[in-house]
Amino acid sequence: MPDAKLQAVARHWATLYYATGGIPRLRDIDALQLRLALADIWILDLHDDGMPRIRLAGETLADWFGRCLKGVPLDVIYNAETLPVVQGMVQQVSGTPAILLQHARSLPTNRSFTVPFHRLALPLRNDNDAIGHVLGVSVFSSRDGHGHGAERTSIEREWVYPLAMAAAERTTTERTAAMVA
Repeated sequence: MPDAKLQAVARHWATLYYATGGIPRLRDIDALQLRLALADIWILDLHDDGMPRIRLAGETLADWFGRCLKGVPLDVIYNAETLPVVQGMVQQVSGTPAILLQHARSLPTNRSFTVPFHRLALPLRNDNDAIGHVLGVSVFSSRDGHGHGAERTSIEREWVYPLAMAAAERTTTERTAAMVA
């Protein structure tokens, strides 16, 4: 992971994943473990209507969009060009389920330059044991262009790690450890 904030979120989520034997619940997340990244964290609530809503957005996203985002559906803050990119990310993370890391660029509204950023997204279960949330962190390379959100976002590189692979790797590791013991 290219940034300490991304690493902190991934480490906390992975610790919970292996401790509980699966995708952590939202209530398992410990903000104290995420101190380094709190300003950059966001959590989406998934809804039956298919449009995720922002449960929590740290100061970085509030600054990027120029307002508080709590409770706002994604189709209100993203334009028709950017919304499918963000919805695709949410679908990959929640539907597969998977861990997703993106290196992307956003063209801020009313600007002629792009701002590079990294985005990490991880699934979270709700109290009914269904994937009902996405935990993420977005780390921008600069504060240039903040205040109006993105006119367009493009993904330069993307890494997707399906959690079925993690479960298979864990089972293989546990079998190997049992054979050695």
